[in-house]
Amino acid sequence: MKKEVAVIECLTYDVLMKKYLILLLLISISAQADVYRIIDEYGNISYSDQESSHSEKVELNKPSTYTPPPIPVVIEDIVDTTSDDNEAPNYQLMITSPSQNENIWGTEGNVTITVNISPALDTERGDTLLFKVDGKPVTDAQTVTSFSLINLDRGSHIALVSVIDKLGNVLKNSKSILFHVHKNTIRQQSVN
Repeated sequence: MKKEVAVIECLTYDVLMKKYLILLLLISISAQADVYRIIDEYGNISYSDQESSHSEKVELNKPSTYTPPPIPVVIEDIVDTTSDDNEAPNYQLMITSPSQNENIWGTEGNVTITVNISPALDTERGDTLLFKVDGKPVTDAQTVTSFSLINLDRGSHIALVSVIDKLGNVLKNSKSILFHVHKNTIRQQSVN
């Protein structure tokens, strides 16, 4: 029933748009009539679409036009029918370390990001992990489920890990994790 209503609404919309298009076409045809300027004996200027003995034809500039860029066609639910053997596993991916909103002290900015992935990476398909911090990859794609960052700047950072295929297409993203790096500082002691 919903499908039939959608088809009727679509047809109604199409018919309505065709009527508006015809109306606009008729208006544009009538808008192309000549325009005449008339100055009366008191110096008042008026315009008309009818020529008279006291009128002069006004040359109008061509109207500006706009051609919108083409709208790309979005094709949803494309199914790859080449081979079921090549289908990507339904990966479940979660960053286990650091934890959400974790404060990391005293490591001089050395942080290890660890992920848990299920099922295991399908290396025969060429699936790998890509580690990102603050939106930028921090290493090449790899099959190891952890990566150590050395001397990361102090402050807040966001980690994200993606499973990518051999063509670089993202198959699955983990939830992003916010963590905070605190570095030790050396305080000057006053000399007595």
